[in-house]
Amino acid sequence: MRWDLLFADLEAALDATERGDVEAEIAERARDERAQVALAGRALAHVGGDVRIVLADGSVVAGALADAAGSWWLLDCAGGQVLVPCAAIAGIDGLGHAATAVGEVRRRMGLGVVLRELAESGGRVAVDTAAGRWEGVIAAVGADHLDLMARTTRAVPLAAILAVRSL
Repeated sequence: MRWDLLFADLEAALDATERGDVEAEIAERARDERAQVALAGRALAHVGGDVRIVLADGSVVAGALADAAGSWWLLDCAGGQVLVPCAAIAGIDGLGHAATAVGEVRRRMGLGVVLRELAESGGRVAVDTAAGRWEGVIAAVGADHLDLMARTTRAVPLAAILAVRSL
C-alpha cells in the first residue's frame, strides 16, 4: 500500500511539473505572437467598429473605422470621412484585441497614395495641423507634402498633418 501512495505522489508531481512547463510554453508563444501584431493588423480586424482616436495635439476623432493601412486610418464620422495618418495618433480607445495579417500592398500603401486619390476626386477637404485647419482642394501631392489650393496655394508637409476631413 505504501508503494501505491508513493507512486501516486510521484505521478502527481510529474503531472504538475509537465502542466507548468506546458503553461509556460503557451505563455511564451502567446507573447511571441503578440509581439508580431502590427497596429494596422488590429485596425483591419476592427473595420466597421467604433473607435476614438486621440491625435498628437489632443484633439479627438471618433467614428466607425472604415479602412486602414500601415500609415493611415480612415474613419466614417458624423460630418464625413476623416483620414488620419498613423504618425498623428497619440492613442486609441475602443480597438479590439483581434488582429489580421497586413498584406504587402497595404503596408506599402502610404499616406501619399491615398492623398493623390483624394486629389484626383477634386473634393474639398479640411487639413488639420497643430497650427490650425485649412480648407481647400488638394491640387497636388509630392513626396513629402501636399499643395492645398484655396485663395492661394499652401504647401503642407505630410508630417504636419493630423487629419484630412472630407467636406
